[in-house]
Amino acid sequence: MPLAARAQSAPDLTSALAARKAAIAAMHVRDAHSVELAGMVSGAALQGIFHSWRSGGDQRYDENTGVRRESNLRLGGREYAVNENGAIRELRGLLLRRQRTEDFIESDGFVAQPQFDRFLGEQQLPGGRDVYAIAVAPPQGQPETIYLDRKTSMLDRIAYDDTDGTDTQDYYDYKLFAGVLIAQRSVESNGDHAFDLTRDTLKVIIDRPIAAATFTLPEAPAVQTAVPVTVPLEVHDAHDYVRVKISGREYTFLLDSGAQAVVLDAHVAKEAGLTPQGQLEVAGAQRTGGLGVAALDSIHIGGVSLPVRMVTVLDLRGVTGAQPIDGILGYPFFAEAEVRIDPDAQTMTFAKPGALKTDGTSFTLDSDRELTELQARVNGTDGRFVIDTGNGNELLVYGPFVRAHAGLIEYAGGGFANNMGVGGSASAVAAVVAELDIGPYRFFNNYANVMLGTQGAFADRFAAGNIGLGLLKNFVLTFDLANAKLYVKPAAHFDDGRYRTVRQQ
Repeated sequence: MPLAARAQSAPDLTSALAARKAAIAAMHVRDAHSVELAGMVSGAALQGIFHSWRSGGDQRYDENTGVRRESNLRLGGREYAVNENGAIRELRGLLLRRQRTEDFIESDGFVAQPQFDRFLGEQQLPGGRDVYAIAVAPPQGQPETIYLDRKTSMLDRIAYDDTDGTDTQDYYDYKLFAGVLIAQRSVESNGDHAFDLTRDTLKVIIDRPIAAATFTLPEAPAVQTAVPVTVPLEVHDAHDYVRVKISGREYTFLLDSGAQAVVLDAHVAKEAGLTPQGQLEVAGAQRTGGLGVAALDSIHIGGVSLPVRMVTVLDLRGVTGAQPIDGILGYPFFAEAEVRIDPDAQTMTFAKPGALKTDGTSFTLDSDRELTELQARVNGTDGRFVIDTGNGNELLVYGPFVRAHAGLIEYAGGGFANNMGVGGSASAVAAVVAELDIGPYRFFNNYANVMLGTQGAFADRFAAGNIGLGLLKNFVLTFDLANAKLYVKPAAHFDDGRYRTVRQQ
């Protein structure tokens, strides 16, 4: 064959998309007005059911594996997530951008608008599946990679960056139901196959009317108090703790806006008569396995009930150093209450969302990932930072961010440091960051740990780092996650560090 002809026949984006378009047309695939699916879901030693509905522009997905129940809803073009504690958040950031890309893929927008595609060539997936790989990046979406079967043009896999690695969604057993193409099995994985999540579709209903009540947000749980409640903070080793009660027993919990769950140490779960279910993978200082999850109606803080529904059970020894820790008060607490932390008075005040008077500079938060994240600048470079009251340092800067911005931070005089967290310690290099800007507030000579690990929360690809309590104690902080807001007001002892004598790290 002449070289010119051989080059012309080589696969490219145009031919791969043309084959996809032809395959869909040959099957007479159509877009139904309504689709209802139900089936089984299993993974991480848990089994349960899923149920999804789509009618017009509204959608709902429910997943129930016993103690763990979650939902996602699209209502009037807005996206909502309901976590296992019942807390509701409207997606506005990373997960919203990811959903836009998934909609683009599901609707075959990548075929109709190839200007947002990039052909990556021929590849082979596990099991000998020969595919074409195509990078997809629609407007206002999060880049993802799709893999089309070279013989059938069916979608075999979607892959996307998530925290410290790549997550995949594989699709199997395609079948037409009244002209609607359904993959009857999907497998979700982060590469650690012990925690893969498999969904098997057992029921498909096309174009049957769906009750409007299906597409209604549930009532969000909230702390059970009519008036604000103030409790003392206990400060140990540069961390804030609060007293809580579970089944009448008192415990000491770390107040941690950087944690995604309410966490119980194993001994607390045992004393409360809780039996953990399933297996748990946690991305803390390292990736680690947990004891599982357990049902718990509520905990009490200052005599007030906080509905929790589900808790995570872990071994918390050494998480904050020598200070014993019984549990962690994380995202569900901040989502179900408006929370004010006052370092001057060493108190925490909380109330139902919207009950505290706003005070201070307002920042918009991104809580899509059940974290409190906002934009800040390190030495003039923008990045997304976790507001982390559970970390005693001033600043953590993640390795992926530093590697993406060569020369951003100088290590002169910096020694190795360990940063404690769930899963153990993470290696880091101590450094001094000359300038950190948080909105109108500028901090100088910030003591930082530059994280070296490639796994765990401190290797996050989407955040630049953590702003810890060592710096946050300069503010009275008011968390209003129901409205995606953080209010900061300089504390009485506010110090921006400009006159600091920098110590050797």
